[in-house]
Amino acid sequence: MIQSRIEFIEKTHGIKCPEPTEFVDKKIPINKLIDHTQLGQDATSAQILQLTQEAISNDFRAVCVNPCYGEMALSQLKSSSVLTCCVIGFPLGAPITAQKVHEAQILTKLGVQEIDMVINCSFMKDGRYKEVFAEIQQIASACHSNKAILKVIIEATCLIERELIIDACLLSAAAGADFVKTSTGMHKNGGANVEDVKLMRDTVGGRCGVKAAGGVRDLQSVKQMVEAGADRIGTSGGVKIVAGQVHDVGY
Repeated sequence: MIQSRIEFIEKTHGIKCPEPTEFVDKKIPINKLIDHTQLGQDATSAQILQLTQEAISNDFRAVCVNPCYGEMALSQLKSSSVLTCCVIGFPLGAPITAQKVHEAQILTKLGVQEIDMVINCSFMKDGRYKEVFAEIQQIASACHSNKAILKVIIEATCLIERELIIDACLLSAAAGADFVKTSTGMHKNGGANVEDVKLMRDTVGGRCGVKAAGGVRDLQSVKQMVEAGADRIGTSGGVKIVAGQVHDVGY
């Protein structure tokens, strides 16, 4: 199916998909897989401070926060190896492209090292692939010009159809994304699942990373996602996960 979708995108939309490369599992330690996350609408400064302190204590890969807390996270993490990640177009992916690009430019110029953008699912379902591709390409350029990486949240449980999930991954890879990410964790249909992660990894191979996010709340789930092909995990339960406990609330 993946090859047929490549041919469809190239012939129908004139977008060249990159050549597939093999994914090599680098056996990353659990803590370095984790983007420690706080994306609550009502998140407070105290919660962000706690998030950054926990990330430093556990040597997580990154913290992931809303844009309004990007500068605070950077300040708290500046003497550590923990990266700062901010979401844009979150959680609907519906802002106009210029707004998303501007957000990415502002944040990465501040020093934010990673951007998680939400794809425009409406355009995906409408078949407006050239517009989706162009948007990702512009945001990737904004990120890369400031030495930041881009993760594209495809919201797989919103796209639902396997063909659309594959197409979203192919467009993201072709446009220069560094990762594809399962979900915002906010959609009514749920977050990450093993089947979607495997399909996403099979689609991008080694061309992009795969981030599983939304509902990953215990060590067993993390291991299942990694086995399916994830090499980054987004969760608000990182502290409990590395302690072998279950995180039963939040992202």
